[in-house]
Amino acid sequence: MPKKDNPVMRRASHADDVVLLGFAGGSGLGKSPAAAHKNGAGGWALFVPGDIEWKAGPDSLAPGAKVAILEGDPAAEGFFTMRVMLPDGYRVAPHWHPKTERLTIISGTLNLGTGDRFDAAATRALPAGTYSSMPPKMTHFAWTTGETVLQLSSIGPWQVIYVDPADDPRSKRR
Repeated sequence: MPKKDNPVMRRASHADDVVLLGFAGGSGLGKSPAAAHKNGAGGWALFVPGDIEWKAGPDSLAPGAKVAILEGDPAAEGFFTMRVMLPDGYRVAPHWHPKTERLTIISGTLNLGTGDRFDAAATRALPAGTYSSMPPKMTHFAWTTGETVLQLSSIGPWQVIYVDPADDPRSKRR
């Protein structure tokens, strides 16, 4: 009886080849979005944690936040993924986003609450490994325990709309 073509095994075998190629020769992948996307649209993006380049967070977040864009452009139309690093005790005032926001807690603890008023006691502690998908216009706020890294994916352009405009860090920088 002839062997049937097993597409799962074929994909797994190909994935092994790709992983091996990625480790051979110190390819430089994962050092920056430009390096990771050097092969053009649809190229392989690989970001090793120690090689991720962190930059100051966007004006829509209070000083102290750092970001690393992994894929796409949060300021443009289309899918994007970024990591956000927040120091211990960092607070994000109640806000919402016009599009679904998907978070994975990579490290640390994000204390997440919902509603129009910041209430640290009303948050739920989300440890590393937690995934959250928040629908558009869901008002939420957060604070961190320990340095916390989040992976955030959404459809751009990414916007942060604060419930109280006085909480918006962009208004404080003027």
